[in-house]
Amino acid sequence: MDIHRTAAFNRPLDLNNTGNFLILLITASVIPASVIYHYFSTESLMSAVLSGFRTGIIVFLTWAVSRELDPDNDLSAFVAVTLVLIFIPLLGQASVLPIFWILLILRTLNRSSGVRPGVLDMFFILILGTLLTSTVSWIYGVLTTLGLLLDSKLPPSDRIHFWAGIFMGIITLLSVLPEGLILPNISFSTLPILIIVAILFLPVIMGSSEIKSIADRTEEKLDPTRVMMAQLMALVVVLSFSLTEVHGWLYAMYCVLAGTGLYRIFFRKLLPEEL
Repeated sequence: MDIHRTAAFNRPLDLNNTGNFLILLITASVIPASVIYHYFSTESLMSAVLSGFRTGIIVFLTWAVSRELDPDNDLSAFVAVTLVLIFIPLLGQASVLPIFWILLILRTLNRSSGVRPGVLDMFFILILGTLLTSTVSWIYGVLTTLGLLLDSKLPPSDRIHFWAGIFMGIITLLSVLPEGLILPNISFSTLPILIIVAILFLPVIMGSSEIKSIADRTEEKLDPTRVMMAQLMALVVVLSFSLTEVHGWLYAMYCVLAGTGLYRIFFRKLLPEEL
């Protein structure tokens, strides 16, 4: 079995790359620091350890999602990481699964590995989408369906991804039938933050009409259309959840959008694109 065909989500993490090494170093530093902080915040040792690892994973995923959204600029991801480190107290007991789910959706759309997602990838994203739909909100199911259907229409198209999207849509429908569709309360409390991060992120989208980055396994340039669709999908995800209920993980996504945008606007001329 060709592992590249069945595990497209798995991107190599070359430690010879300065950026990769730096994010691992930051993550490894954040975990014990977070454990100590939570332990002395009256948490039990086990709870502090779990909180520490959760924080470290969120920091790493913030970097990973940023790299998917702005593949041409290594340092923009570290601006996002800096922001998330500043706002760590706002994350609280944030779940890592939604951020990981976003990462999978983005890698499906932009094909950053260079390999079309295969059976194993589709199975995993359907399982994760179903889990979040059934335990948290049907919005995850709708957005997973949207991501898969959008991917199936972008070249090179794949009918398997279309049917995976249809299947996810059916699962979402079945999940809301027993109790009926419960519409979340619309809240505009985060609207100012949402507007700010969206404005900051616009230069990232507008500057992605030409992409220099190459895929991990094929060494071919990434498709600008796919990269831009992934960026728009990230905005849709943040918008969808920001107007319903603010979850801790959303602050990490605010940092991703704002951080990559701030790099484009203020730091790109001062700092190198690559480490």
